[in-house]
Amino acid sequence: MPNHAPDKTAAPRRLHPLAPLRATVRFVTLLVWTALCRLVALLVTPLAWFARDRLAPARKRISRAWMQGVRRLMGNRITVAHGAPPKHPFFLVLNHMSWIDFFVVYDLVDAVGIVEAPVAELPLVGGLMRGFNPIFVRRVKEDTARVNDLIVEAIHAGRSIVLAPETPETTIPRGTGVRMFRGGLLRSAIRTAKPVDYMAVTYRTPEGYAPAVEALTFGPNPLLLGPDGKIPQREIEMWGPPRSFLWHFLGVLALPWHEVIVTFGDEPVPAGDDRIALANRLHDEVEARFTPIA
Repeated sequence: MPNHAPDKTAAPRRLHPLAPLRATVRFVTLLVWTALCRLVALLVTPLAWFARDRLAPARKRISRAWMQGVRRLMGNRITVAHGAPPKHPFFLVLNHMSWIDFFVVYDLVDAVGIVEAPVAELPLVGGLMRGFNPIFVRRVKEDTARVNDLIVEAIHAGRSIVLAPETPETTIPRGTGVRMFRGGLLRSAIRTAKPVDYMAVTYRTPEGYAPAVEALTFGPNPLLLGPDGKIPQREIEMWGPPRSFLWHFLGVLALPWHEVIVTFGDEPVPAGDDRIALANRLHDEVEARFTPIA
């Protein structure tokens, strides 16, 4: 059954009188929760002195508890519309809609994620992100081989992999479709003959509030800087001039709730030996299960 964009004649959006209070309470609670989790993570660091093998699992448990707490405090709801997470170990790809994707994916599966390198340096959050032991990637072609080698190493160690291979370059209005998938990091699946599972992610906000494409997606991404240290022009063209993430985040917290709808594929796609063909096949499978939010 084909997907359809939401009816744009829906009731006009509104700002509930309690929205500012809701956002403030949630923000303060999240800040305290994040600081507390980071403190606990620092307190377990001495484990490395006498029980190094226990440090990584302990830090991961703390990071996972932090992530689950953040997701619930934000008012996030997850609905699995079809299928179920693949059995471990797996190689899973998805479309990338929002920074909120991270909290959803890590709640549903236990896997090695591919994360933008600047995230590791964020105050408080960076340390907790490192607790997941992700593979940090720089958005330059020269880094692709290194990341592929790390993914292959993780696969050989029996770990699961999750990544969003969408290209940042697109003419598709945000929220209306799935951007084309790049095959660069899918070389690791081909090298290990690892079948690739897939899932589609979409979002929903309460009726009468700002649509998900406005309320839950953010750009241009201030962490994605070009070689000149500036936000690439393609990001400006898609999103407009830079805006404050803090105000965007408060807007998310002001919503009564927001829902993430996940659709898993039924069968993994064989890796084959052609990364472009694999990327295109996975894109088509995800797009067939994606519901526009614009």
